[in-house]
Amino acid sequence: MRKGMRLLLAAATGAAVFASGTATAFATQTRVAAAACDLVAADVTALTVDDPYVPLKEDATITFEATLKDAWKLDGTPKKVERNITAVKAEFQRVGETTWNSATIGDLPAVPAAPATGDASLPADAVKLKGSFKITKDNKDGKWLVRLLVSRGSDTKESCKEVTVDPQVKFVSASVTDPVVISSSGDTEVKVRANIVGASAVTGKLYHNDGGDSIDVTLEKGSSAGTWYADTYFDYSFSTGYWTLELAAARGGQTLEVKKADTFYVQKGAVKKAKSKVSFDVTANKVKKGKSIRLYGKVYRGSKGYAGKMVGLYYKKKNGSWQFAYYVKANSSGKYSKTVKPRFDAYWRAVVGGTSKTYGSKSGYEYVDVR
Repeated sequence: MRKGMRLLLAAATGAAVFASGTATAFATQTRVAAAACDLVAADVTALTVDDPYVPLKEDATITFEATLKDAWKLDGTPKKVERNITAVKAEFQRVGETTWNSATIGDLPAVPAAPATGDASLPADAVKLKGSFKITKDNKDGKWLVRLLVSRGSDTKESCKEVTVDPQVKFVSASVTDPVVISSSGDTEVKVRANIVGASAVTGKLYHNDGGDSIDVTLEKGSSAGTWYADTYFDYSFSTGYWTLELAAARGGQTLEVKKADTFYVQKGAVKKAKSKVSFDVTANKVKKGKSIRLYGKVYRGSKGYAGKMVGLYYKKKNGSWQFAYYVKANSSGKYSKTVKPRFDAYWRAVVGGTSKTYGSKSGYEYVDVR
């Protein structure tokens, strides 16, 4: 066969020709470029698909909306509105599949009525058609295609959009702060973390294994794919021992329940007491017998006023021992005051009793000279 004939044959059969000296070889072309998935702006200006996902059980109905361009035209004398777009068909498939599946799409709206006289005008509002297709629990997630076949008479053009179908809800892992050490001095933070793919909402329940105490949490979506988190707090009254985390992951009205996502232990830490402090003063250190003076001050728990705390007022004569005289209750800011009529010379001071959560304290003393 002559070289020229070989080249002619290659062109006719779609084969590629490689020449090396006088020898030739043939390779059949097997790769075909995939058609681009784009909207034809002259036909479809927008195609939105709502929340596509692979369901847990029942089929998921995925809705979409297409905005058509130039759906109407004017024709005749006088001018009247006629269909410019005569038919719309919707289909869908997963990327890589060869068969298109029919989707449901609404009918084109009725042709607007002609005016009583004169020419008609084109409707101002764009034509929008709603449609839907179903995804089953056995379908695969990933890239899917939704396409519209828009016909204007005998001319049909394809508009296509690629969408990402989320995976079926799946529990991967979860963790809770372990151990949770509760304290009498304040609440203890408890962190709940979960890795769940495909969910749109995740809720949880922390409960004591022997019953009684439990707390519900709503997890928020994290910045990384599939991550969820919630922070809650345990106080000193919560039961100690083993606890369990239960999770419920939802999508599209269907829920995956994980009865034992994690277990953790709650224990009591060492009791920590707050310090108290009480100040004390008198309005006069010398007073005539029968006249009044005021004993006053402020009681603190930590650095804040000790609201409502009972303060004991004590006196001691020279060479005597301390004796109780009065109780006075501190106000909301921790301040207290008591008016008395001293009958003899004595030292005075204030005393605050301790509790299981707060240490007691004593003030310095003031001497009152009665004349």
